[in-house]
Amino acid sequence: MQDEGVSAPGIKVTKRPKRSGSLRSTKAEQIVSRDWTVAEIVAQYPQTTEVLSEYGLHCFGCHVSAIESIEEGCRGHGFPEEDINLLIEDLNDAIENTPKRPQTLTITKEAALGIKGIGEKEISDGQGLSVQANKDGSFYMEFREKIEEGEKEFKNEELPEVKVWASLLTLQRIGGAVITLKEGKFKLEVGEGEECCGEKGECGCGKGEKK
Repeated sequence: MQDEGVSAPGIKVTKRPKRSGSLRSTKAEQIVSRDWTVAEIVAQYPQTTEVLSEYGLHCFGCHVSAIESIEEGCRGHGFPEEDINLLIEDLNDAIENTPKRPQTLTITKEAALGIKGIGEKEISDGQGLSVQANKDGSFYMEFREKIEEGEKEFKNEELPEVKVWASLLTLQRIGGAVITLKEGKFKLEVGEGEECCGEKGECGCGKGEKK
């Protein structure tokens, strides 16, 4: 990170204004520490990108972000010890104060049928579809033979043979999302999970449809 981002010539480093002591009266539990890389922090806690940007650290995508620790990166940018401490505290504060997402995924009937069809074509019938998170914040899905330790299983009630798995880390980022199939493409609608089974049953899962 020394040669990119805010440390480059002509780019001003804009660190986050220090908060008053009253706002720091309750110290957040430390999850992120100095030895974490920027890539690890952003991958697991995407809500921290705003804090990093406010400190002038915009190099989320550079290859060095996966090698250097956050402390090494800060020192490369010329941060004094006090500002490194404030950054780590603010990162943990942002993580702790992020609303918890539901630990669920909803699979619409259309999506379940699509998953089943793909599974049969790829000779993976009976396997589960695992939802995985990339370091850049995007997601991908892959078939696997069995569920891994720490993952949770989700199904559509009308097609229980179709299994979708997601880790707790993935659910921390997309919990409550709905997996849909629209215009031949699978879509992950984050934030729609809590409403997908409302009275109108618009998501297609059938749970909210009136009999």
